[in-house]
Order: sequence, then C-alpha cells, then structure tokens
Amino acid sequence: MLLTLRQRFAFFICIAIIGFLISSLFGSFLIGKYPDSTAAMRIAAVVQSIFQLIIPSLATAIIVTRQPVKFLAIDKSISLPMTLLALAGLVVSIPALNYIISLNQSLVLPDSLSWLEDLMKGMEDNAARSISLLQGGHSIGNLVMNILIIGVMAGFGEELFFRGTMMRLMTTGGVNAHVAIWTTAIIFSAMHLQFYGFVPRMLLGAYFGYLLYWSRNLWIPIIIHAANNIIYVYFQWAFHTRETSPIDSIGSKGDLPVIALSVAATTVILWLIYRVRGDFSARPAEH
Repeated sequence: MLLTLRQRFAFFICIAIIGFLISSLFGSFLIGKYPDSTAAMRIAAVVQSIFQLIIPSLATAIIVTRQPVKFLAIDKSISLPMTLLALAGLVVSIPALNYIISLNQSLVLPDSLSWLEDLMKGMEDNAARSISLLQGGHSIGNLVMNILIIGVMAGFGEELFFRGTMMRLMTTGGVNAHVAIWTTAIIFSAMHLQFYGFVPRMLLGAYFGYLLYWSRNLWIPIIIHAANNIIYVYFQWAFHTRETSPIDSIGSKGDLPVIALSVAATTVILWLIYRVRGDFSARPAEH
C-alpha cells in the first residue's frame, strides 16, 4: 500500500517524539546526577544524536520505502570535485555569515515583546552554558572529543534527520524542492532554540539542502556540515590555547570590502556547484 505524504510524516514525527522522550529522560537523569560533568554532557549528547536523530531517520526510511538507502540518498560514492567546491563555498561564506550573525544578535524587540526577548536571551544563555560544558577544557584530548561529538556525530545525525529524511519525505512526496529546502532549513534552525543565530543557521541549512538537491548525495552535506562544526570547534580551542582571533570575528565588524568579496566568491562557487550538479528533481517515493 502506498503511503501518503501525511502518513509518512506521521510515522516520522511519532518515531522522533519517542526518541526525543527517551533521550530527554536519560539526559535529564544523567545531567541532574552529574550537573557540572563534561563527561555526562558528552554521553547525553551522543545518546541525543542516536535516539533523536539517527534512529528516527533510519526507522522512517525502512518503514516508508523498500529502498531505505536510496531514499536517504546515501547509496552513491562521493564526488571529490563537488565536495571540494562545497567546502570552498563554506569557507568563503564565513565573513558574510559572521556579519549576518552580528546583525541577528543585535535584534531588539519592541517593549511590548520584552518578555519574548528575555525568554530568547535566557535560552541563548542556557545553550551557551551547555556548549561550554560540553566542550570541556582546552587539552588535545578535549579537542579530539569535540571534533568527534560536535563535528562528526552532530553533522552526520542532523543531516540524516533534516535533509536525508525530512527534506526527502517532502521532495519524494511531490513537494516543490525549493519549498522543501527552505522549510527544512527553517525547522532546522528553529529546533536549535538559539534565536539570535536563527538567520545564519537557516542559511547554512538551506546551503546543505541545495547541496543534496544538486548532488543527489547526502554524504556531501554531511561532510560539509561536519566540516563547519569542526572549523568552529578548532578555532574555539585555538582561541583559548593559542590566543588566536576567533573565526567568528572575521567580517563581524562590518568590514564591507571583506563582506562584499565573501558574497561575490560564495555566489561564484554556488554557480560552479550548480553547473556540476546531478539531476535531483523530486520524484515519487520508492516503495
């Protein structure tokens, strides 16, 4: 029996909710018992990635199609030219994204919405404390652990969940590809609960979505997402250990020539990626 888009999403949401409840209960217990433990936070983060992201994605793909590997777009080998272009696009976009981050962080709501602004700032502070605890100290060992958990595992899990499953459910269910990409990007950013970084994270999510759309290969956005996280992790570590400038300072001061060059270079690389793209138009779901 063919499942409708609504039925397929219902399966996906139900499995995701179950995974969220399991990981949340486990994480709350663990962090409640060891509130200032980096090890506990890391274990909770791994469990969260497995139960909230990876298992719901794999289970949904198995339920809604007879070809789950093809559905998730993880059945192809990696194109080196596409991957290198995508990585270059990520790197050259950093100054422009940093400027957007600075604009997003300067958001001030009207007095009538001061309660919402206080709520968002509180959520931002909580997220910053959690990330700081997760990163731990500044040893080489901590750097390696952060690359594995924040870089590799989070990049893999989030792409499998948002682009490999959520976006693919839409595109294989008849939803316009561009609508699917931007809808998924908005949800991806919103679910991080860090609204002062909402816009740049949404743009990154859209970039990952177009990489999948153009390449038909989820491994490429997985690699680029992991690379983005690893770059952040490394420069945070280097900033504290070697007193280097943090990477998020490049372009954040409004250096217009640098920002303009970043936008121009990003546009050129996006065009090049588009030129070497695969044909990944939406098609009926595989069963």
